[in-house]
Amino acid sequence: MRVCRHPLSILVLAAGLAIPAAWVQARTADQPWQNSVDAAAFAQQAAEVRDAMKPNGRFGNISQPDRAEVERNLAILQKLFDERDAVSRMSNAQQVQLANAQEKLNAVLTGNDDERLICTLEQRSGTHFKTKLCMTARERREVRRQSQEGFQNQLMKGSPTQAPGD
Repeated sequence: MRVCRHPLSILVLAAGLAIPAAWVQARTADQPWQNSVDAAAFAQQAAEVRDAMKPNGRFGNISQPDRAEVERNLAILQKLFDERDAVSRMSNAQQVQLANAQEKLNAVLTGNDDERLICTLEQRSGTHFKTKLCMTARERREVRRQSQEGFQNQLMKGSPTQAPGD
């Protein structure tokens, strides 16, 4: 399990940008997809994102509105790379558009990332002590589903203290 803040990294790294190199390196260090600096790299990353949005993929639980938002921002990025095949050839305005579309993608995908780690403080039964519990979003959803199924099965069977006919 790993924490990924930005699953799609299409940060603008053109030489003309005034972004400190240390900030860019720190920002991209934990991202599974690295910087798209040209049309070919973007095409590969876009294909990876679309593949990850398939039912059993990393973002398989993405809602229709979120899926539409991802596709809309991928289209913006595609248009930018169609106009200028590399970030270094884009105008400042295009680079800003690129960064904004990328950030929107990251926000939507991070919210739908089944691999993101979610930690909570859980109070243990019979004590005031709290325990830190960390699970991925997928694991949390599975635990919730199993708990609901167990509760429903118990209701269907009836509790052992329930009198017959009640």
